[in-house]
Amino acid sequence: MTKFLNLTVVIPTIGEKKLLKTISYLNNRKIEPKKIIIVIYKKNFFKIDNKILKFKNVLVIKTEKRGQVYQRYIGFKNAKTKYVMQLDADCLIKISSIIKMISVMANKKKICVGPCFVNEKNFLPIHQFTDKIGLIRNLKNKILGFPLGLSIMGSISKSATNFGVDYRFLKKDKIEVSWIPGGCMMHHRDNLIQKNYYPFNGKAYCEDLIHSNLLKKKEIKLYIVNKSFCKTSFPEFPNKLKELLYFIRSYFYTAKIYNTSIFRISFCVILYFGRYFKRTLIR
Repeated sequence: MTKFLNLTVVIPTIGEKKLLKTISYLNNRKIEPKKIIIVIYKKNFFKIDNKILKFKNVLVIKTEKRGQVYQRYIGFKNAKTKYVMQLDADCLIKISSIIKMISVMANKKKICVGPCFVNEKNFLPIHQFTDKIGLIRNLKNKILGFPLGLSIMGSISKSATNFGVDYRFLKKDKIEVSWIPGGCMMHHRDNLIQKNYYPFNGKAYCEDLIHSNLLKKKEIKLYIVNKSFCKTSFPEFPNKLKELLYFIRSYFYTAKIYNTSIFRISFCVILYFGRYFKRTLIR
C-alpha cells in the first residue's frame, strides 16, 4: 500500500521529454508525494506524454501565459499540503532525499531547504570547491567579492553572482546558505512567495537569487541538506548572442536588488562577454 507524504511537488514545464523520467523518479517507491502539479502553457500541452496523465497523484494545469516563475506561482496557488517543493522538469530527486529535507524542516517554521546539486553524468557537484585556485582565479574572486575558503559555499558575492555547495566538504547535516538553486527547493506552504516576481519573458535567468532574496526578507533561513541529492545536467552558459543579452538584462535587474556597485557590474559584464566570445571562437 502506497504511503503519501504531506507534500506537493510543483513542476513548471515547456513539455520537456525528460519530464516523464522526473515524475517516475518521484513515483517509483512505496512512498510518494500526495500531489504532483504540472504547470504548462496551454499551447505546449500537446507535448505532455500521455503516460504522465496516468499517474493518480498528477494534476496538470494549463496557463494562459508562459514563463517559468509565473507557472510555478500558479502551481503554488493550487498546493494544499503542509510542504511544497518546486522542481524543474529536468531535475531528478529520489524520495529518500526528499524525506531527509522534510526531516530538517519538520520542527522549524521559518526555514526553506534544498538538496546538494550534482551532475547527472558523473555525480560530481555542480559547483566544485578547491582551495588551489591559482593567482588569477583568486584575484577574480576578490574583485567579485566572494568570501574566502569554504565560506564561498552557498554564498552570493558582492557582484550578485553565486557559488553553490560542494557536498564533499560538508561535515554537518545541513549548511546555512545565502541562496538555493531554483531547480529544487522545499517550502512550508505558509512561507511561499505568492506572486510572479520575475519581470521578463523567456528563460528565467538569475531567478533563484531574486527568489532567495525575497525569502530572506521574510526572515526565512535557507539551508542545503547534506546527503540529499538532486541530479541535473550541467548548466549551460548562453551560446547565442540574443540569449546572452537576455541573461545580462536579468543580471542587471538582480544586481540592482543586491545593491551591486557599477564597477562590479561592469567587471561581470566584461567577464560574460569574454566567456561568450571565447566559446564562439572555439566553435
